[in-house]
Formats: sequence, C-alpha cells, structure tokens
Amino acid sequence: ESKEWKDWFEPISWAYQIIRPEMPNKNMASYAAWKIWFEKIFPYLNDEKLVLVWHSLGAMFLIKYIGECGFPKKISQLHLISAVFDESDMDEDEKYTGDFAYNAEIIKNLEKYCEQIFIYHSTDDDIVPYSHAQKISNYLPWATFVTFHNKWHFLVSEIPEILKNILN
Repeated sequence: ESKEWKDWFEPISWAYQIIRPEMPNKNMASYAAWKIWFEKIFPYLNDEKLVLVWHSLGAMFLIKYIGECGFPKKISQLHLISAVFDESDMDEDEKYTGDFAYNAEIIKNLEKYCEQIFIYHSTDDDIVPYSHAQKISNYLPWATFVTFHNKWHFLVSEIPEILKNILN
C-alpha cells in the first residue's frame, strides 16, 4: 500500500480534527468553485488549535482566500507547502493559476488570522520554483521558512518535519 505524506497525519488524529476536503475539478481548477466548496466546511472546523495544511495550488488558494476574505476562526498554524506565488519562473505548460492569481500585498493579511505560519519548499521542486516560497516569505518575514533539497514537489511518502512542527 503506497502512502502519500497526507496520510501521515493519522497518528495525530486523536489530538487533532483532520478534514481533508477534495476540491472540485483539480484538472480544471476554478478559484470561484473552490471558494464555495471551502466555505461549506467552516461549520465543521474546531475553534481551538485549528491547523491548516495546504499544498501547491491549494496553498495559493488559501493565501488568496484568507488574504482577500479573512477567516471566520483563529488559525493556530498555517502550513503552506510548495505554494504557488504567481506564474513567474514557471514552465509554459505549468502556468495554470487563472482566477487563483492575487495581488501579492494581500499576503500580509495572513498575519491577522494566523498565530504561526510555516512555509515549506524544496530547492529541487520541478513544478513550483523555489523562488515562489522566497517571494511569499518576503511578505511574511516572521513566518518559519523551511527549505528542503530533496522533496521535489512533496510527492513523497512522508514529511516528518511538518508533523514535528504541528506537535510543537
């Protein structure tokens, strides 16, 4: 049985509520559709120790959503993994941001809703360039920026560093 890193949250499910929403139309993603889908889970989110972990285009979605709309609950930890900043430095066939694009200044708004922010990126990511994480971290200088050199686009079976940060 092959596992992906998201499956490694199960050991902490006794202490944390884990919700893994499947966002609609991943291959033809739409920010507007994701926003509707995402807002449907708000009533189910805990008010304490809320930890959000999003990856790639999902992390870009979350940056835009929180930056533009705010968030109805206090976020204890926000973990952004291989987050897309914009279409700069991307291969032509990887440019897919569409209506997920945002004004970079909104990134600063995350500070109002998140107690801690972690940014994870690998220097060998062949889908979202490492420069994207550097740009995001420029707007969040107080965030914890964790650099890897061998995780590609985090299509790996485990990332124990994220679990460690959640538990600490």
